[in-house]
Amino acid sequence: MPLRGKGGFSLPGTSAGRTWPIPYWNIFCRRKRHNPLRLYLSSRKHLPMPSPPDTLIPPAPDVPLATPEQAVDKWFDTRHLKGDLKNRSVQGGFNTIGGQAVSFLMNICSTVILARLLSPDDYGLVAMVTAITGFITIFKDLGLSAAIVQREKIDQQQVSSVFWLNLLISFGIAVVVALLAPVLVYFYQEERLFSITLVFAGSIFITGLSLQHNALMQRQMKFAVLSLIQIASTAGSLLTGILLAWGGYGYWALVATMVLTPVFSTIALWSVCSWRPSVARQSPDLGSFLKFGAGITGFDLVNYFSRNMDNVLIGKFIGAAALGLYSKSYQLLMLPITQLRNPLNAVALPVLSSLQTEKEKFRSYYQRYLFTLAFFSMPLVVGLGVYSEELILLVLGEQWAAAAYIFKLLAISAFIQPIAGTQGLILITTGQVRRYFLYGIYNAICITAGFAVGIYWGVAGVAIAYAIVTYLLLFPLLRFCLQGSPVSVSSFFREIAFPGGFSLLSGAAMLVYKIYLGHLPSLLLCLVGAFTGATVYILLWQSTRTSRERFQQILEIKTMLFKRIIKK
Repeated sequence: MPLRGKGGFSLPGTSAGRTWPIPYWNIFCRRKRHNPLRLYLSSRKHLPMPSPPDTLIPPAPDVPLATPEQAVDKWFDTRHLKGDLKNRSVQGGFNTIGGQAVSFLMNICSTVILARLLSPDDYGLVAMVTAITGFITIFKDLGLSAAIVQREKIDQQQVSSVFWLNLLISFGIAVVVALLAPVLVYFYQEERLFSITLVFAGSIFITGLSLQHNALMQRQMKFAVLSLIQIASTAGSLLTGILLAWGGYGYWALVATMVLTPVFSTIALWSVCSWRPSVARQSPDLGSFLKFGAGITGFDLVNYFSRNMDNVLIGKFIGAAALGLYSKSYQLLMLPITQLRNPLNAVALPVLSSLQTEKEKFRSYYQRYLFTLAFFSMPLVVGLGVYSEELILLVLGEQWAAAAYIFKLLAISAFIQPIAGTQGLILITTGQVRRYFLYGIYNAICITAGFAVGIYWGVAGVAIAYAIVTYLLLFPLLRFCLQGSPVSVSSFFREIAFPGGFSLLSGAAMLVYKIYLGHLPSLLLCLVGAFTGATVYILLWQSTRTSRERFQQILEIKTMLFKRIIKK
């Protein structure tokens, strides 16, 4: 309703030259019949009311639409996460552990089914390929995803440059793996390895398409969505593998479970993450990303070499059947441990990276993280070791009975392995990638030497050698990794002292129970034994004032999770 000078105004839709003087308007409006406002509203009763005069309410300022660059900034900026970092980390850990728990149950169910449909030879064939191809696939990422998570500030140009570099590397590695197929056939004298290797080569390239999407999701701590993707991808691949095994396709069922998981995950990540790479010139900061990633890749390279040298030696000098027993024992033992360790590590990486300049907060968060990991992982490994025979029979079946002894020996090193591995997390989040690489070299040399000595005593000798080297290296590697960091060696051992001691005592109680009631059915024996061990473990935490205070930290996490669930 624009004003017509000082003395009147015009109605919308009327002649531009006709105005209503204010005095006359006041008199004329008293007559309903000729009330122009009434007539105007009556004629437009189905339309929205006109806006107030422009002079009364100033026009709203024009708000420009978000540019494509601004739309993707939400994947780069992390300042909004620091306001509620504690709750976000707890909720992220809860979501990730929940997803891992579901995946764990699915993996256990599929393992029970596949172990009865497939033979140890089928598992050995796949292990021969993955021991070699997995070593090469370390280079597909070059540690660039960790650099994306760890870097305080990133932009579209940087992430796009990293994406295209990762994709190019993945393609090159896929070609190298495909060319290795005849080499593996010659090395192991096994023709069936040729086609298995080619299928793995194809999946490597597909995995490279989603590396940066996954890193951006981690950077924004969207662990609930990542957990759902993991569950869906795992379910799809395991179901396919079970159907193939049921149909008599043998080792192809195992290949399908490994290959299809990253394929399904890639499709899901592109669907939920709106970030898209741009075709632009190379980022000038790409060199700094490569420098950071080189240290991580170097560690992964030597670490994978040492961790899989046992598979190579057993497969070469003892055979596929023995390798199947060993690899399946290790896989079954690490399955519950990784379901606990990986979620905590996934949450700790972005949190500690954001606290790298705040030493007190960094130390406090790491100590709480280490204590939580030790609180759950140590008694879990002890229980698995005590009931190794019963678990192997229940999960794998009688044809895998020989794996029980190997399983028990591997549990000795697994007792300390999850918490010992956290020292590398400190080096990554503080940007000390060169020291991280050197740490991997020292560790790899000693472990490989232990495997080379242990192979003379067969599969059991390899497992025993691994345990001895793991404990001998614990203290010197801790001093090397924690030097100059906010965390001290003494504080590390203080955090694991109570969980370690109480876990061993609860294990002794479970062992006594097993000796006196070993005649019970395997399933009942494991269930009651687990309940006995858990009860003793919790009671031990109430034995001293200090232990009760430490136990309260676990209860605080439970309380925080409960409140978050209630709010939802």
